[in-house]
Amino acid sequence: MAATFAFDQQYGTQTGTPLGGTTTATGVTNNNWSNSADPTIAYSANPITAGNNSFTTFQYGHFTGTYNQISAGQWAHTSGTLGTGLTLKGVVTSAYATPSFTTNTNLTVDMTTAITMGAGGTQTVLFAQTSPQTTTPAAAASITANPAFTQYLATQLQTTTAAAAGDTTSVTMTLQYNEN
Repeated sequence: MAATFAFDQQYGTQTGTPLGGTTTATGVTNNNWSNSADPTIAYSANPITAGNNSFTTFQYGHFTGTYNQISAGQWAHTSGTLGTGLTLKGVVTSAYATPSFTTNTNLTVDMTTAITMGAGGTQTVLFAQTSPQTTTPAAAASITANPAFTQYLATQLQTTTAAAAGDTTSVTMTLQYNEN
């Protein structure tokens, strides 16, 4: 048997201790940056106008099934080219904040250009026992607990007025990990 993996996404007003979103979407298959934090609403119904930003998305990995250990998490933008006037900012974090279209200055990594996994520039991802924002026990480089969660893989598409109208080119965000 192997681990079962899915992407989930929290959104809504920050609440609880530690802070998390009020709503969770499970089995998210796309990260469609839009003028909404709700991944269940079509991005085409919430377009980003040039000069504005998407809402910050707080996706994370969720592991269940049969495994002994999950470890060595890495995350990066690995393919696809964003057009003129588009910047992708991101960060791996255990801190949730209410999503907004305001420029998120906590997203300190420029992920606009695709890189190759293993070639440097990837972000380290830690794993937690009960949720992406878990602080007790602290997130760690490997985990044997089941279920297990990655930290948040937070991103925001930031635009200038030079951004072209219409859909962006698809990009691939890769979460890599070891399982045994």
